[in-house]
Amino acid sequence: MKSMIRFVMINNKNENFKFKEYTTELMDKVVSELSAKDVEFYSNKQRTRKCSLILKEKQYLVQFTFIMTHGTSQLKVDISREYDSEDDKELHDLKIKIKDLVIKEWEQCVWLEDRQSEKLAEDLYKDVHFVENSLRRLINTVLFYKLGGDWWDKYMPTQLTKKYKQRNDPYRNQAPSFKNIHTNLLSIDTGDLVTILSFKTYKVRGANIFRAEEPFEFTTGNNLSLLENIHDFKYILNNIMNDPKSVDGLQKDLVKILQNQMEVERDFWLDYFSNCFSCNLEEFQGKWENFSRDRNHVAHNKLIDHKLYQKFKRSMGDLLSLITEAESRFSDHLEQDMNNYIKELEETNEIEYRKKELEERQIKLEEAGVGIRDEEEIIALLQESTGIICDDIMYELYYRSNIEMTYNEPMFRNINEPMFRIVHNTIDSIITVNVGDQIINAEEDSTSNVQFNVYHNDKYQGGFEISYTNGGAVFCNEQGCYIPTTKDELHASEFERLKALIYFLVEVRMPEIEGEIASFPCVKCNNFTVNFSSDNEYSIGYCLSCSHENEVGECLRCEELLDHPHDGFCESCLIYIDSQ
Repeated sequence: MKSMIRFVMINNKNENFKFKEYTTELMDKVVSELSAKDVEFYSNKQRTRKCSLILKEKQYLVQFTFIMTHGTSQLKVDISREYDSEDDKELHDLKIKIKDLVIKEWEQCVWLEDRQSEKLAEDLYKDVHFVENSLRRLINTVLFYKLGGDWWDKYMPTQLTKKYKQRNDPYRNQAPSFKNIHTNLLSIDTGDLVTILSFKTYKVRGANIFRAEEPFEFTTGNNLSLLENIHDFKYILNNIMNDPKSVDGLQKDLVKILQNQMEVERDFWLDYFSNCFSCNLEEFQGKWENFSRDRNHVAHNKLIDHKLYQKFKRSMGDLLSLITEAESRFSDHLEQDMNNYIKELEETNEIEYRKKELEERQIKLEEAGVGIRDEEEIIALLQESTGIICDDIMYELYYRSNIEMTYNEPMFRNINEPMFRIVHNTIDSIITVNVGDQIINAEEDSTSNVQFNVYHNDKYQGGFEISYTNGGAVFCNEQGCYIPTTKDELHASEFERLKALIYFLVEVRMPEIEGEIASFPCVKCNNFTVNFSSDNEYSIGYCLSCSHENEVGECLRCEELLDHPHDGFCESCLIYIDSQ
């Protein structure tokens, strides 16, 4: 069984150190404080003792070895277990407890081997690798898209690009398969990655000392500061021109003047990354700084206990969540941008295609003398025709005060689309004209057909069809121009029959009612459309809805008609009778 934990205590502070008694007493304390069971020293030699114990149903072996060399005492502790497991909390508690119990009695504690800590470090290093490369991937993806493939050479400062080149070439040479690729950020230090996020590029200000043609004409405001910079700049350059060695002493002042002429052109965080992250730059820099410290601890094989492992796991997980969320947001943004770009491209192509098509059609119209309409133009022609017909109907029936007429311009997209409607104000009578089956064909020499259906109170009365034949032309090589193949023509004669049917239905189903309507309903159809006037062509009691003859009551005294289906007395006779 291989040792999992090995450390050595050097120089015991007690001159009367007794190996057997010391280790026995030590293990008694371990039993007490860790609730260990079945502790047994199964091997007892003068310089070596071995014992076994049970913690949470798991057996551990502890070996103590005492060594005296050149006046130096050493107590070597080996802890092992049959099964290797990095998440063994009991193993972790056991090694820390033994160390804590003996640490004060020895001058030094030297940790020689800790396979459990190594396993934890291996697991953490996977997270380190994943976090680093996630940020590298995000930076590359965003800046490739925003700035182009040459963003590294075009924008990054010399100290970064130089460091990258010095490291990258040897790395690529060691892996021949990747010799011809651009690894970019893979060789950059962890701390430099966040430098790229906060990087800024600068440009010369609009108002600067180099653009002032007559600088001494400036006298007020910000121009006074500009004049001072110009004066100082000239003074420094005069000194350098007359004494080149003076540049060392004047360098700081010269740099300050030049900095005052610059302004930010690109802020990488604000312009490219802030919309991706759910935190601000300062917060991310703080998290990344903590990660860099944690990374160095892991990468340099330093000891890791369970508390530190959990801390590293948590902090790396939080950071990875931020970066993963940023990648997801940018991916959504990129997809939307691509969709918008494709849409714009399609619209541009459609415009170009339409423009070319219109130009060709115009040539055919001019040379062949035929109209060739597209789908929208055919629909517009049909709409114009239906509008004229419905205007004719409304003009013809405008004198009818007891009906209301409405026209809805059809789109010719759906079957049973309502187009025209006439409603009687008194009786339940409605005439509707709906668009029925339709075929709109914009090909040359093709025919478009539209059916119009007439209904009275939702009962079909008749259908009428109009059609449009699209023009066509072909190029004649002999004549060197387009010649017609089909004449464009609208066939709308059926509209006259449609108008005739509507006029008939209005006359028969929507009578003009003059005078009064009875206050009681028809006994047959239950509509309040019983005629109670003698000033029209209908008999009193005639139902204007269903033509049923209803009984109308009479006054039993004066025989005057009553607005009631039964006989009785009129109001005048009731007053007379009451007065007697």
